[in-house]
Amino acid sequence: MKSKPLHIKLDQKQEKLKSELDMQADVFFKQIFIPGYEVSGLFVFVNGTMDYPAFNEIVLDLSAAQVETRHPVSIEQLVISKICSVREQDVETYEKALEHIFDGKTLLFIDGMVDGYVLNLEKEKTRTLGEPSTERVVRGPKLGFIESLQENIGLIRQYSNHPNLIVKQQKFGTMEKREVALIYYEGKASDSLLKEVNKRITEVKATDLQDSGMLEELIEDTALTPFPQIQNTERPDKVLAALQEGRVVIMVDGSPFALMAPTTITMLLQSPDDYYERWVAGSFLRVLRYLSLFVTVFLSGIYISLVSFNPGLLPSELAMTIAGTRENVPFPPFVEAIIMEVTIELLREAGIRLPSPIGQTVGLVGGVIIGQAAVQANIVSSLMVIIVSITTITSFTVPQYSFGLAFRALRFGAMIFAAVLGLYGTTLFFIIVISHLSKLTSFQEPYFQPMDFIGKKSWKDAFLRLPKRKKGRDSFEPVRRQNS
Repeated sequence: MKSKPLHIKLDQKQEKLKSELDMQADVFFKQIFIPGYEVSGLFVFVNGTMDYPAFNEIVLDLSAAQVETRHPVSIEQLVISKICSVREQDVETYEKALEHIFDGKTLLFIDGMVDGYVLNLEKEKTRTLGEPSTERVVRGPKLGFIESLQENIGLIRQYSNHPNLIVKQQKFGTMEKREVALIYYEGKASDSLLKEVNKRITEVKATDLQDSGMLEELIEDTALTPFPQIQNTERPDKVLAALQEGRVVIMVDGSPFALMAPTTITMLLQSPDDYYERWVAGSFLRVLRYLSLFVTVFLSGIYISLVSFNPGLLPSELAMTIAGTRENVPFPPFVEAIIMEVTIELLREAGIRLPSPIGQTVGLVGGVIIGQAAVQANIVSSLMVIIVSITTITSFTVPQYSFGLAFRALRFGAMIFAAVLGLYGTTLFFIIVISHLSKLTSFQEPYFQPMDFIGKKSWKDAFLRLPKRKKGRDSFEPVRRQNS
């Protein structure tokens, strides 16, 4: 609708708003009478978003208002004094009035006054703080983000009370206005990074943004890759660590996941738990994750290569054992590997979608029963079942779910290359993946070269978790290269 100024008469305002909102069954109009001034007021709000105790208190205060005999005040001064604690701003047009109504605000109009008042009586519906559901904590803080942006920002402030922590909020979107927060440490995040992040967020023209994952896809460097170029997390301690490294955190109202940029491949393989345990255990777990990634992607391909093309590379006894397990299997190694891998992926996806107790049962029992039945029916070999089971287990060691998904998808590419070219194909696929990772960037930072991002003195922490120094550097010594 075109922007039209509000009428001065209350009944004209009500008639106009009702004509614009005649299809909205959840928009309520409530009239009140202020006896001392002999004028009427009108509240307009969306049912279900109201904090009714606070609303009723304001209604009672206005309905019982009387003219002071000694120091009389105008109706405008009276109303402002009663609503000062919840008043946000004034509204002058019908277009702005409708915008505030659908934003969950309450509007108050007084007969004889042109402008209306925007009241913040919204009762936000959120779940209580709890442990992160996608990032299990062994040792460390067990609080996770929720869908309320303000609660999440408050949680970060609780962990860090440093005055250099900057929080900037803005709304964007063409259809549904969504609040987005940009969080960083002043003096640590570089000007070029802040400029680039602001530019990409400003250029977003999405009409519907329900989760930070949708924003992530719109602002990442390239969509032509299976690898996530922005890290996400539900954990406040992980966010705080990213801020202290000079990275920028993006949070979207309605999403419990924070985005952290830039991101390198080593950051995606690290977990805050590494720093909460002894350095030996933390280093061991990190090395184990790198080994697990290689096993996840290439173990099935190596099996196909050796059995189909290069059995002479195997020890004689092992080659004869494998041949014995495959004696009655009618399919080539590639086909049996595809059958088992697809079956496991289907069981995993079904387990995620089903309720937790049922999902765990389906994943465990289904995998065992189907694998045993497939071996007994001579559809796949017993060694193939073992290999697929190992690759499935190793894929769960990746701390970030979306990063693990990328390697699960690449596993099928490695199997295809191995089935066509043998060990040469497996090696070629490895070179292709490494070359692709070397070309990737995250907000103009190298994705595969962590030492260029976090500083030459910190490269040792990329692959191992070495002991902490007794005397660390100043908490606000810049760890990123600043623009000259």
